[in-house]
Amino acid sequence: MQEINQQDLQSLLRPQLGNEVIVESFTSKPLTQPGENYGSTMLALEVNIIKGDDKATRTKLNLVAKLVPPPGFVWKIFDPPNTAWKEILCYTTVREEYEKLQKEKCVPKEKFLDVFPRCYGARTTLSKEIGEKADENAILLLENLKILDYRLGDRKKGLDITHTRLAVSQLARFHAMSIALKKLKPQVFKDTVLKACRRHNFDFSEEEMRANTPNLLNSVKIIPECEMYVDRVLQAINIGIQRQFDKSLHPPCELYATIIHSDFWVNNMMFKYDPNNENTPVGIKFVDFQIVKYSSCVRDLIFFLYTSTEEGVITNHYDELVSLYHNNFTDCLKLTGCDTSEYTFQSLLDEIDASAPLEADHILFMLAPICVDKHEVKKSLSEIDGLTSVFPEPNAAHKRKAKQLIIDFVRRGWI
Repeated sequence: MQEINQQDLQSLLRPQLGNEVIVESFTSKPLTQPGENYGSTMLALEVNIIKGDDKATRTKLNLVAKLVPPPGFVWKIFDPPNTAWKEILCYTTVREEYEKLQKEKCVPKEKFLDVFPRCYGARTTLSKEIGEKADENAILLLENLKILDYRLGDRKKGLDITHTRLAVSQLARFHAMSIALKKLKPQVFKDTVLKACRRHNFDFSEEEMRANTPNLLNSVKIIPECEMYVDRVLQAINIGIQRQFDKSLHPPCELYATIIHSDFWVNNMMFKYDPNNENTPVGIKFVDFQIVKYSSCVRDLIFFLYTSTEEGVITNHYDELVSLYHNNFTDCLKLTGCDTSEYTFQSLLDEIDASAPLEADHILFMLAPICVDKHEVKKSLSEIDGLTSVFPEPNAAHKRKAKQLIIDFVRRGWI
């Protein structure tokens, strides 16, 4: 793993904080626990800086340093040379254009989309310029949300309806801002959002991907209520594999095509709470933008609902949450001056029916690392040597979510 020194931090911070900034000292420690983030190495930094012409102003910054993982199997999954660059673009140019458009359109404070943590600096290589290909020296510096009292949800239990409503409403606005840029500033959209959505290389052969199919099918077979649907699940898995090798399959409907997070689950969002009620979330930040894509917005919505909500939320609130998504999506477009006549509620339902099936294999694959018990998590990235080595036998949380996924997808005609 690369090591950060004072000179690194100083050169990264100066473009944001001024050339007179001096890093006096800093401390570093791991930010995440094993299994919380396979795609990068995360460090919590306390950085003491001196600023001002008289060098008398001292400030402590609480930051997160995001580094690429050590070379090995994980590089085949995450393609850090590409995905580190994509994420830097999201935290810099995409965020900047979102903010600029909202300010130009005088979006009121209570509806202003503010889901990106502040970026304090970034590099893809040791070069001063941020190139379009990163190497093992890539670093992304972000504000430490934990110090600002943001917290993660419970990955195994999932989010309750209050947290889910906040996540869905802001996800809808995140998607809509991209579409607003596409409509109002097409060249800016191409130079920022579409650029960040460049495909990353999932570096597996078809044989390697199919070797994991028995594990996915087993997670269905062991659930008595789902065993009869194994053939449908296998078909969904096969379609997912085909799409990896033929990108022309199932292109998104342009009406709802936007930047999607592609990994929008509990651990990739953090909540801030009402100081008078620690159980009421009042703010949310999105993190981990390495694998953003240009695709149908509903894929993020469906992936989130079936990986990240607690028992009963989908059963009791699905229609409400889809309506909430639609209301926030169209409201955001209206605030930026876009025509929303084509974005009827029925058109969204049609888009869900068309695109939700494409998430079946993705959700099923991700339930294993999402629901894994802490004592079964790989302690080191170097322990992961294949797709099957990441995933233990399904536990109770995994079975519950897989059961809901399969039965709902069959009932809705998605598989």
